Amino acid sequence: MNFDFSEVNLAYLIQARDLAKRDPELVATMLGMPNDMTRLLAGLTAKEIAHVSLIKQPLLIPRQEAWWWSRLFTAVREGRTEEIEAIMEHASLITVP
Repeated sequence: MNFDFSEVNLAYLIQARDLAKRDPELVATMLGMPNDMTRLLAGLTAKEIAHVSLIKQPLLIPRQEAWWWSRLFTAVREGRTEEIEAIMEHASLITVP
């Protein structure tokens, strides 16, 4: 099976680039990359970052543990917004391996 993740990759990296302009250290932690790489990301122009749309493979790798995903999907299925918010707050504490 072939899936095209190019739109997801592009949308994610645009958001990451915009955040990297304000807080490169945060983006380095989120993406698990060195600070100098986030500075490169922050400096990409719209035309340059548009080339990401050529990449069909996913650039993102979920880094949470299975229990975290189970808790999230259960809360989503049950419509428990407070639980979802708590889970997402916890995510920022465990995203770095």
